[in-house]
Amino acid sequence: MQGVAEADRKNSLRRRSLRWALSVLGVLIFGAILYYGGVEALTVVARPNVLYLLYAFAFSASADVLTSLRWGGIVNALEGKVVQSRLSYLYYVMLGKLSSVFVSQYVGDYGARPLALRASSGTSLSKGFYSVLLDRLFDLILSLLFVVPAVLCFLNVVPPYLAVPVSLVVVAAYWTVGAKNYRLLTASLGGIVHVIKRRKVWRPVPANVTAKLVEVLLSAKKGLEHIGPRGILRANLLTFGRYTAMALRAYFISTALNLAIPFWMLFLGVGIVRFTLLFAVAPGRLGAPEVGWYGLLALGGVESGAIIPFLIGLRVYGLVFNAILALAAHLAVTLRGNKARGRGPEAA
Repeated sequence: MQGVAEADRKNSLRRRSLRWALSVLGVLIFGAILYYGGVEALTVVARPNVLYLLYAFAFSASADVLTSLRWGGIVNALEGKVVQSRLSYLYYVMLGKLSSVFVSQYVGDYGARPLALRASSGTSLSKGFYSVLLDRLFDLILSLLFVVPAVLCFLNVVPPYLAVPVSLVVVAAYWTVGAKNYRLLTASLGGIVHVIKRRKVWRPVPANVTAKLVEVLLSAKKGLEHIGPRGILRANLLTFGRYTAMALRAYFISTALNLAIPFWMLFLGVGIVRFTLLFAVAPGRLGAPEVGWYGLLALGGVESGAIIPFLIGLRVYGLVFNAILALAAHLAVTLRGNKARGRGPEAA
């Protein structure tokens, strides 16, 4: 028993050290971007075309609304009833995004949403966390579908006019399978779990990591079975809408800054950048998306003089958009609550 406890302590210390190292690295990367961008990049970011910036805000808000609709549908499916209003789900999503500015996303987004849901509706904390996990799973699956065509395109193996249609065909094929035989999807997750459990294949990976991955995949498998084919199709459609809105937000930010970055590059790149967020443990996810976008855009032939203002603009205006939408959602929820309390005595 003492040996097991000592091993657990060492693993915990190793994980904490890795998180700290990644956090410091993320901060340093973002600091380097600001430093090398210099006054010129900051000047570009500070003088946007306001009209295009408003378009970017509209698509940023659309992505958040679609996220709240998807997550709300998952929570309602797990609970078997309507737990909260759509507006409340949006408010909780924005709380999670703002919390992730100050702490790791795994503490912020995965903590704030379940806590807010529990405080307002009585949903158990474990079920709230489970719903966020499933919500993120749909993002991960869609990103996986885009990875191969996007990588081939950025490596100049496949031209853009072919990579985008191929990506859409792959997504449509996945939707068709999910709608007609969603058990194939859950069976695939089970197959992945079976492969991971074969430790001899994964000897370099620590046992605690594979065990955690198996636990997450089995939870996702059970959740998808509970949601059912109709819920999965709805979540997939909302996910694609969110994906497209995120790409359009990035495009209009680049356009507002007068940067020549093609839309197809941003559309294909969103999925790959989502993967970098899996390793984002620094507050505000600093560094991870910047590394992803810089690498992809550089491969696509975009000059550094355009990439750095784009990265700073994404970060700065993303924070502003989130703060505005979070405040608007808070005010709307508060006004609705005040009106409901005001009608209470009259109804009685």
